[in-house]
Formats: sequence, structure tokens, C-alpha cells
Amino acid sequence: MLFFKRENRFVLDSSSILDGRIIQLFNKRFFEGRIIVPQLVSSIVKKVSGYNGEKTLSLLQKSVPVEFVTDKSNGLIEEVCVLRIADKLKAKVFTTSDELCRQAKSYPKVRVIDIRDLYRALTPIFTPDRLISVRILKKGLRSNEGVGYIEGVKVVVENAAMQVNHVVNARVLTMISSDKGSLVFCSLQDGQATAKRYRKPRR
Repeated sequence: MLFFKRENRFVLDSSSILDGRIIQLFNKRFFEGRIIVPQLVSSIVKKVSGYNGEKTLSLLQKSVPVEFVTDKSNGLIEEVCVLRIADKLKAKVFTTSDELCRQAKSYPKVRVIDIRDLYRALTPIFTPDRLISVRILKKGLRSNEGVGYIEGVKVVVENAAMQVNHVVNARVLTMISSDKGSLVFCSLQDGQATAKRYRKPRR
């Protein structure tokens, strides 16, 4: 699924690379085009994260062209450097930085894509009292909890610790969202003795 087909140039700042979720946005083809990484950004990533940052860029290069550009960044802070390059190249900017979003007000022609907002928009909403089915993968931090995932969202189910490798029915209690992701807390639905054991699908 391609959401932004015509927007084919994207400048990355260090926060978007260190965040790591940028990989999925291009691997899943939500975006297509050319990624541009300023020299200053590359230097910051290597200094802060070392191998992990380089690994992110390496994984990106497998699914999208990545261009490292030399910039005249002497005396410039990263946010201004990134925005100037994006303005010059008529490119969009990926970020998770509040400071870059603030600085972007001085560059009205540059579109800034906040990865945190994207993931919030794409994350399923689990409203209180909603009934869901989830496969329990492991025990939780508390002795009575079971943990599963639905579309990448972590689901913690009370009294499901003994249901590992079972699909259970649960009722949503609350959903907590943060920059690091969403967490859903549920209670095991009554009559759970009917839970189905998970089986690998036949190929």
C-alpha cells in the first residue's frame, strides 16, 4: 500500500534514524522514493549510536536508495541543517524531534513528517470494554499475566499466565499510548475453558 507516491525525496534527521521505525515505513511501502542523509546527521548517528545507527541505514539501503550528501553545516545546529537541505531539494523531512518540529515553523515550504504521529494514526484503537481474541505468547511481569500482540500492539491479559500458546478471549480495560508504543491491559473473559490451542497453519 503506497500512501505518498509523489513525494519521492525524504531527508532524515538523527532522531528518525535512531528511532528505527523508519525501516518499516519503507519496507512496508507506505513511502517510496530516495532517502537523503546529510553528513552532519550521519556523524551524529555514528557518535551517539555507532553500530546500531549504521545497521538502520544498511537495512534501509536494501529497500530504498540512500544518498549521503555533503552539507555546509559549519556552525549550524542539526535541525537547521536538515531543514535547509530539505528546502533546497524540495524534500520532506522525517523526524521524532520536538525541536525540529519547532524549527520547521521558519521553513513553511518544508513538510515535516513526525513518525510518532504516523504510528499513532496507524495503531489500532482498543476502547474499554471491547472484546478481543489474542494468542498468548508468554507470561507477563506479574505471575498471573499473559502477554500477546495484535498488529504490533502489546496486550497484557490478567489471569492468562497459564494460557501460553492458547488463543483467549479478553475484555479491554484500558489502553496506554506513548512515544515508545501502545500497551493494552485486559481481563480474561469468563468461560475461558473453551480457549483454543494455537496451531501453526499448514503450508
